[in-house]
Amino acid sequence: MKKILKHDRLIITIIAIITLFFAFQLPKIEIDNDIMTFLPDSNKSVIVNNKMEDIFGSSENMIVAVKVRNGNIFTSKNIKLIDQMTEELEAIKNVDEVTSFSNSDYIEGTSEGMVVEELVKEIPESESEITDFKSRLLSWDFYKNNLYSNNFKATQLLVSLKDGISAEQEDNLYYDIKEITNKYEQENLTTYIAGTSAINVLLGDKMIEDVKYLIPFIILILFLALFLFFRKILPVILIMLTVSISTIWSVGLMAMLGIKMTLVSTVIPVLLLAVGSAYGIHILSHYYDYLAAEKGKISLQRRQEIVMKTVDSMGKPVLLAGLTTVAGFGSLATSKIVPIKNFGLFTALGILVAFIIAILMIPALLLVINRRNNNSNDRNYSEVKHFEKLIIKLHNFYSQKSISLLLIIFLIVIVSLVGMDKIIIDSPLINMFKENTEIRQADKFINNNFAGSSILTVLVEGNEKGSLTNPEILKSMEEMQNYLMANNQEVGKASSISTFIKRMNRVMHYPSTAAENNQEAAGTEKQDQQNSDGESSSFYKGSDNNAESGISSFYSNSEKESSAGTSSFYSESENSSETSSSSFYKEDQSKQSEQNNSEAVIENKGPDTKNNLSEYELVSLLNNALAEADSLNLSSEEFVGLINKKLNYKGAKYNEIPYDLSKYPVQNRQGLKNLVSQYLLLYSGSLDDMINDQLEPDKARMLIQLNNPSNIVTARIKQDILDYGKENFPENYNLSVAGHANMSLAANELIIGSQINSIIVSFIIVFIIVALAYRSIIAGIYGVIPLAFSLLINFALMGYTGIKLDIGTAMVASVAIGIGVDYTIHFLDKYHENRLKTDDLHQVTRNTLISTGKAIIFNALSVAAGFLVLLFSNFYPLVYLGLLIAVTMFTSSLASMTILPLILKIFKPKFISKKL
Repeated sequence: MKKILKHDRLIITIIAIITLFFAFQLPKIEIDNDIMTFLPDSNKSVIVNNKMEDIFGSSENMIVAVKVRNGNIFTSKNIKLIDQMTEELEAIKNVDEVTSFSNSDYIEGTSEGMVVEELVKEIPESESEITDFKSRLLSWDFYKNNLYSNNFKATQLLVSLKDGISAEQEDNLYYDIKEITNKYEQENLTTYIAGTSAINVLLGDKMIEDVKYLIPFIILILFLALFLFFRKILPVILIMLTVSISTIWSVGLMAMLGIKMTLVSTVIPVLLLAVGSAYGIHILSHYYDYLAAEKGKISLQRRQEIVMKTVDSMGKPVLLAGLTTVAGFGSLATSKIVPIKNFGLFTALGILVAFIIAILMIPALLLVINRRNNNSNDRNYSEVKHFEKLIIKLHNFYSQKSISLLLIIFLIVIVSLVGMDKIIIDSPLINMFKENTEIRQADKFINNNFAGSSILTVLVEGNEKGSLTNPEILKSMEEMQNYLMANNQEVGKASSISTFIKRMNRVMHYPSTAAENNQEAAGTEKQDQQNSDGESSSFYKGSDNNAESGISSFYSNSEKESSAGTSSFYSESENSSETSSSSFYKEDQSKQSEQNNSEAVIENKGPDTKNNLSEYELVSLLNNALAEADSLNLSSEEFVGLINKKLNYKGAKYNEIPYDLSKYPVQNRQGLKNLVSQYLLLYSGSLDDMINDQLEPDKARMLIQLNNPSNIVTARIKQDILDYGKENFPENYNLSVAGHANMSLAANELIIGSQINSIIVSFIIVFIIVALAYRSIIAGIYGVIPLAFSLLINFALMGYTGIKLDIGTAMVASVAIGIGVDYTIHFLDKYHENRLKTDDLHQVTRNTLISTGKAIIFNALSVAAGFLVLLFSNFYPLVYLGLLIAVTMFTSSLASMTILPLILKIFKPKFISKKL
């Protein structure tokens, strides 16, 4: 080391050049908080999500929720405002499309068949027009809790983003949306912006805000703490220079390699400033102690000798402390969570740089400064005696009450083990923000008033083209949707292609009166009427025999039907073919007899529009509808639905997947499949986000909206999905779960594995380094005991206070080991030195605590103070990280000065008195 330090100016020059190089790299740093960055490409959830996006396109979106402060959304003015907002949002650059009730597709039935039109064709003005619009909106439950809230005071607009836009473009898009929505705040409207893309933007903005304010804050705290300890400006400058250089090197290298800054890596500058100071503190503390021990005038040569003496005496403990700290942070590189892995690697690098700078640059600068101040005769050196009285009292207390201390330690361990069992593992991105933030309030509003902002997507795959038109799989999907909503209150809505097929099936079976009314309301003329030969243009063509006999038009409207009227709402004539209900498929009596009822005939009757209901009929209707309910706990909406179904109001009986052969004029299951295929053929809207092919789909996507972002909830619902699919889906269909909620869950599941692996690796490396340094396995065990004790307290604190194990707190253990091991190493080194001088263990401990204890305490306090700055972070994971690290600094330093000397005194290990 002496040979190296002879080139002090060269050392300073080289470090300065490297620092400038990395400083110029800093502007290149980018921010990325997409959930995808948290997971490796090989993760199953990433693979499934990429597959889903390859098939159905990107799912990146922002949700704009609009609340009417007075009244409800069903006024002409409010409907017009939503329409204007929709148009303005669609005009924003990089917006793919905007979906609102002003431009959503509406599937309707007319006498000609199925019509797909806009839900709002013209802005309703009169009360009757508004009622008609409201009726259309409420007629399809697909819109419920998406386009309107239950209290009718709010609606949503879904803003879909173009594929492949950059983080900067996403950021600009968010603020363009915000600028537009803010204009409508003056129109009796309150707007909220949420969704995964909005979260990503605000994560980045709040991160920049954290870095902007927290780093100057921690520099100020550290500067004041160092000055109060040393009472001199020079050591403060030297230490601040050391930590600044290590931070620039580490972050600069990240920028140079294109490693993007995430929520986790924003902690790196804070951590390096707080932790990197330890090496300089120990070196300069001992340097000034040596100077204070000198008598008389101190010559230049003597001062230079003291510099070398300090390096020689502190070289080993600082090296060991540096290596073990690097090992502690480096253990995070075993994590499968990419930001944590990068955090571990670059923090370890920064710590290594801090050690090198401290052991090379601080002595080099002292040598140069001493030569510059050669004419100074001022001693102005005094031994730093901070905490000395406290340390002596502490030592006197526990040295006389060893048994009591052991009992206290045992009790703390038991209580901590119980607390560990209470830890909750949960890390949804939205919960990283504080409750009073705009994004958190927006997410809460949407989850309370709509189906939910957290999305799980289910990919259903068949084994051949067209396999997703099979009624069996469509019915299974629809039943799974119903099951999930009935058994999980957090599922706000589940929708898929089955939702659309049910609607199509219903409108294709509208009773003739309802269909004709819809036709008249649309202002169009009926076409393809039944001609004189009894032939018609029909949505569905049966067998050749049926064609020859002449299947009626979609809604048969013969004179016979018109004159005969409809049968009663609760009973049907046994001779239904002779009565005059309109029918989807109506066959000639003779042909029907010839087929021996091999094909069913749909009796597509609706409620009687001419005859008044008697009291008895009304009561019978209500009771029969109630009798068909699955339970008595019905809402008014559900009860009305039962009545609609009982009367077949607007085809309510057919609001189902066509599955029952007895209800449809087909001969076999293939006929039902063909029926579904023709529905898709007739549908003029786009179903690209639901199926992979409009005519012969073999892949379909189901959307599960969750009103609770918790990963614990997501895990339970995901398991429900997989279990239900395994037990109830037909053979030859594969089911997999994707979506942002699923990737958040995957990151959550990796946390516990990351935590365990990093702790094990940290302990093993610390054990090996200490064991090798003292050439004793027992020494390695002694080295990890204080760390284990402090970690137990850390996890107990999390369990008892409800602090969750998340992306931030998952790093606490490794950080605590990496930093806390320094105290153990410095204590063991000084204890060993004093143990070689005397066998009086009381005096050995006292001398050790007086000489190195004050540096340990100050180092712990300065690191704790540095991390407590994180209490002012915008993110809960960083707030809790700062709090827990501060606590572990206290417990690990206290353990190294109490538990460690206690067990050294009780067991008297040989390694501590052996000359190395």
